[in-house]
Amino acid sequence: MLIVGQGLAGTALGLELERAGVPFAIASDGHARAASMAAAGLVNPVQGQRFVKVWRVEELRPFAEDWYRGVEAELGVTLWHPLRLRRLFANATEAARAARKLASGELAPFARAADGGVEIHGAAWVDLPALLTRAAERWRARGVLCAAAVTHAEVQADATGVVWRGERFAAAVLCTGRGVLAREFFPELPFEAAKGEILHVGGSELPVGHAVSRGTWAIADAPGRARVGATYEPGVEDEAASATARASLLASARAFVPGNLTVIEQRAGVRVSLPDRLPAAGWRHDARIGLFGALGSKGTLFAPWLARRWREALGGATNAWPDAVSVARSHASGGR
Repeated sequence: MLIVGQGLAGTALGLELERAGVPFAIASDGHARAASMAAAGLVNPVQGQRFVKVWRVEELRPFAEDWYRGVEAELGVTLWHPLRLRRLFANATEAARAARKLASGELAPFARAADGGVEIHGAAWVDLPALLTRAAERWRARGVLCAAAVTHAEVQADATGVVWRGERFAAAVLCTGRGVLAREFFPELPFEAAKGEILHVGGSELPVGHAVSRGTWAIADAPGRARVGATYEPGVEDEAASATARASLLASARAFVPGNLTVIEQRAGVRVSLPDRLPAAGWRHDARIGLFGALGSKGTLFAPWLARRWREALGGATNAWPDAVSVARSHASGGR
């Protein structure tokens, strides 16, 4: 099996195949450019201004925690960090909407009323850079990680498998995030790219293990430090950190994060999603080229569960992916 890309999707798939004893190789041009390296790693069961529970969160959230904690033991690195997350209301409309949903029980068991907002239960952040870096070190030492950019012309699929640079594989799964390969092999999918930037700040007085969100979020991940994000620029695909984003995030965070905040580091990345904001998994028509991508902003939650579904598919399961996340689903209706 050839895995193309070692961002979050490629790493999760590689770990699942390793657990199953399935031989694989990973071709990656370097995960330092992966969107996962600039992501919050946030697991938040309730999303958006409309306070909506994440798709299948009752199943995905406990699965994700078990999966990341298992990987911690395998790689010898701490990944899963529980959070006390408080979602502050930006205006009266949000407050009224949340009150209605709390009263109806729609957000149970993940949310309850709190002063000026909603307290979210089951939130966490995952150290994605540590995950990607430690997995890369392990696979590089074992000779299964190849530092290479893969082009469309190099990947040749036939009735018996896939050939890449003279080596034959049973199949290839594209985990390339924003790369052009997914667009070239799956042109029917309406991929949407968006640039996002985050800040690492010092001077925060937010207690470690706490997070606050009001449009912008802040996660206290170390004493006196926090991560703040994220901007959202649809259609923008450059990875350069911008002064505009820096000023906007810092001003927003200073309005609700206690302390004298100063910028330590700024990171930018490009996420790819589909109009319904659900990920995509499955085979192309020839069942030799697969896709595991379009994770969007909920990739930290989706990736472990989808990697397990891929493992089942490669083991012969015929209905590994629900229709909602299949590459074959229709996108005619646009967003959710």
